[in-house]
Amino acid sequence: MALILTGTFLVAALIGYYLLRQMEIETHARMLRNLLTVLEYDLKDLPPARIPQTLRQIHHRTDVRITVIAPDGRVLYESNRSPVGMENHATRPEILEAKAKGWGEAVRHSATLDVDLLYVAHKDRGRFVRAAYSLASIQRQLLSLWLKALGVFALILGGIFLFSLRLNRRIGKESGQIHEGLEQLLEKNYDADIAPVECCREFAEIRRMLQKVAKKLAKRERQKAKYTKKLKTLTQRQSDIISAISHEFKNPVAAVMGYAQTLQEGQNIDPEIRRRFLDKIQTNAEKISHMIDRLALAIKLENRTFTLRKSRFRLGEIAQSVRETLLQKYPGRNIRLECAPVEIEADRDMLEQVLMNLTENALKYSEDDVTLRCDGARMEVIDHGEGIDNEELEKITKKFYRVDRHSWNNSIGVGLYIVKYILQLHDTELEIRSVPGEGSVFGFSLGKMKGQLVTSNE
Repeated sequence: MALILTGTFLVAALIGYYLLRQMEIETHARMLRNLLTVLEYDLKDLPPARIPQTLRQIHHRTDVRITVIAPDGRVLYESNRSPVGMENHATRPEILEAKAKGWGEAVRHSATLDVDLLYVAHKDRGRFVRAAYSLASIQRQLLSLWLKALGVFALILGGIFLFSLRLNRRIGKESGQIHEGLEQLLEKNYDADIAPVECCREFAEIRRMLQKVAKKLAKRERQKAKYTKKLKTLTQRQSDIISAISHEFKNPVAAVMGYAQTLQEGQNIDPEIRRRFLDKIQTNAEKISHMIDRLALAIKLENRTFTLRKSRFRLGEIAQSVRETLLQKYPGRNIRLECAPVEIEADRDMLEQVLMNLTENALKYSEDDVTLRCDGARMEVIDHGEGIDNEELEKITKKFYRVDRHSWNNSIGVGLYIVKYILQLHDTELEIRSVPGEGSVFGFSLGKMKGQLVTSNE
């Protein structure tokens, strides 16, 4: 910027010098014309003997050289010297122009004085009066003006330089702050604050955008961490699920293979033992089929490809069927049935699946009696087992979730998920109340199923 300003000033100074010089020449030319007009008026009545003295006095006061020239070019009077021996001035440019136009001007070198002069000549009553002014005086004035302008420019340039130096330091400092902020972003330190910048709006806008980017990156990093944690949890859970499913299938498959291999190798096995082995094979095959059905049902429910087939039936009938089925599976246990004659409209098979899952869970986690209770408003399965901790209550209905301390039962964790989803399809919700050490109650409302009491006559 300093170089550009300096170059601009030099060009402007050069052009300005010649313009000012021309203006000064024109100004002094007008001054000389006025001087000649006054002088001619004074010389008109002045005796010839006093003219040389008068011209010398004017020259002394104004530093203007005055020359009176005859029509033929001879010098009659001269303010600076004696006219004797001076050259004929008839061919001088200013005299020729004055002879033709009345006034004449010229800027040329004076052989007499050996300096550059500005000449102005006027034709007066047949003779010529000429005034000359040294260009050296004009140049001194211009040089003085130019030096003053140079001084002002030097002050301005110095001020600009100091301002630029200060601004450069400030920009360097604040750009360093922005660079440090970028380094923090590269280091993933998104919470680091970038120091305020004030030198220019552009830096302030860059800082604002960097802070905005840092916030977005911080949010994205938190989401990434959350997603990574969730992915790790999901991966671990899937691993556990696969382990549980494989283990759950492994036992009945191993039993089927073991009993079948024994039957193949033992051709002379006792018929009673053969029958027992075949019963074991059938029981384990049914168990495998039941697990496959539950997984298939869970997938259908999740994919929303399952459609309810509603009908009207008595809730007590399916409760009794569930009781009888589970008493065969869990001999020696007691399942109490306290069910009023309630008729509902629902999917009979799915509701039976709900009661089967809830009752079997109660039998698994309780050694005491289990109660199936229903009235015109609610259906509940009650056990007096160990209960469920509060932090587990919201998790146990999730798909493939298993309580860690009960991993020994090899449950694949879809029972309560199926229950919850089936009840949602019937516009009701699974409600769980549990007190650790006292037992649990799993129930749901029958209101949306249009449950109503029926008389015994029906």
